Amino acid sequence: MTAGTDPGTREREDVTVVGGGLAGMTAAWTLRRLGLPVRLLEASPELGGMAGSRVIDGRTEDHGVHIFPAWYRNTLRLVGELGLTDHLRTARKFHQLLPGPEFRTADTPAADRLLFLYGVLDLLAQDYRAGDESLHDFLRGRRYLSPAAVADIEHLFVASSAAESTAVSAAGFRGSIAAFVRHPGRVRMPRGDLQQWFVGPFRQRLEAAGVEVLTGRELTAVATDDHRVRTLTLRGPDGAETEEAVPGQLVLAVPHGRLAALGPGITGALRPAHGILELTSRPLGALHLYLRRRLPGLPDEHIRLVGSPHAITLIDVGQTWPGHRDSLLNCVVGRVAALRHLADDEAVKILVEELMAYLPGLDWEDIEHVCYQPHSSAPFHAPGPGSARHRPQAFTAFADLHLAGDFCAAPAGVAGMEAAVRSGLVAAESVRRRLRPELPAVRVDTIGDVPPPVARLLRAALRPAVAAVRRRSGGDGPGGNGSVRR
Repeated sequence: MTAGTDPGTREREDVTVVGGGLAGMTAAWTLRRLGLPVRLLEASPELGGMAGSRVIDGRTEDHGVHIFPAWYRNTLRLVGELGLTDHLRTARKFHQLLPGPEFRTADTPAADRLLFLYGVLDLLAQDYRAGDESLHDFLRGRRYLSPAAVADIEHLFVASSAAESTAVSAAGFRGSIAAFVRHPGRVRMPRGDLQQWFVGPFRQRLEAAGVEVLTGRELTAVATDDHRVRTLTLRGPDGAETEEAVPGQLVLAVPHGRLAALGPGITGALRPAHGILELTSRPLGALHLYLRRRLPGLPDEHIRLVGSPHAITLIDVGQTWPGHRDSLLNCVVGRVAALRHLADDEAVKILVEELMAYLPGLDWEDIEHVCYQPHSSAPFHAPGPGSARHRPQAFTAFADLHLAGDFCAAPAGVAGMEAAVRSGLVAAESVRRRLRPELPAVRVDTIGDVPPPVARLLRAALRPAVAAVRRRSGGDGPGGNGSVRR
């Protein structure tokens, strides 16, 4: 008998997972492997969410560029469980490209590299358990950093998160740096679009394992009573709405905005109650350029355009994806929100001209097709300063309700696909505790951290060298006097 039930009764073991993004797919996969009957409902025609793809103008287009860093431990283990490890390729390095009439890779001077390293150690030396600050405030408080170094760090973060430094948690940025330090292995990338090489095969594994997958089922409302979710209202592919009972446990794996829209009956059951109303998301745009030729000299790995006004990063996937002879530039637009007042064709013109400043020889005549996705209706979760206390746990005040999603509670810095996969595992563990407490706990790998005292020792060892560099340069950082903060 399951803990918390009346004598002589037993919880129904059926599990309904609403939301077929990576979080919901992971939860469904893990619960089915526990032997539970699982049904997965998704509003869109395909699974995958932001990890999936859409057919636009007859072409399969990813939501954006996807990478798998070595610290994505749960994601990479899931890839292995699904038998898809060979669907990823290993990247050798990360390139930083400068504007100019020829390809120029940024070669950071030794003094600036030392200051950057000191800044990283300084960030790792902070203990944010009792509080937080914005990345902007952290950087502006480091007088040893030059304004150029601050701008470079901010641009690097915007390119991956869509959030400006004033809206970014310093604790979260610290967590990301610690993850890379603890797991410094090479980044991996899909060998083709993620739908074909990851999401599609993932769905096949789910269905082969016995998960009932139903697409075109949009959750529009829920009814609750006596600390349980009693019914779901679903809109089908034909637009008609139906109400159905929740037979057992329910995992909601929908974006936090959709979850909040279900009303106080649900948000009040979260832990913390109503905290989800404080969370924010921002769009991370995608621009895919199909060229009529192979652009010479361009690496086939991740490239950041240094100083790009719209924080563009890109990969020429045409060099590695099967079926392509010419360049296909998959670009991420970190500051896409700055273009929201423009028509799409105007935004594309601005972004392409920005690319031309960095990619010598790129001309409008080279472009055979353009796919621009500003993603204003599919924003990227961006944890702000102090937002950790609002992120909900997988368990709730309801006996039958559990949560998954990249917005759920997680160690600082865990974001993107890793946050989604991790949340799916944690939600499955919450269900296991309710239904199958006799089984071993669901495995959730930790990323690890760099203890602040260790970082402080290393920072102290570098302090004399940093002070000497600043004296020789005579430059003032954001604080104004060029001194090295202790």
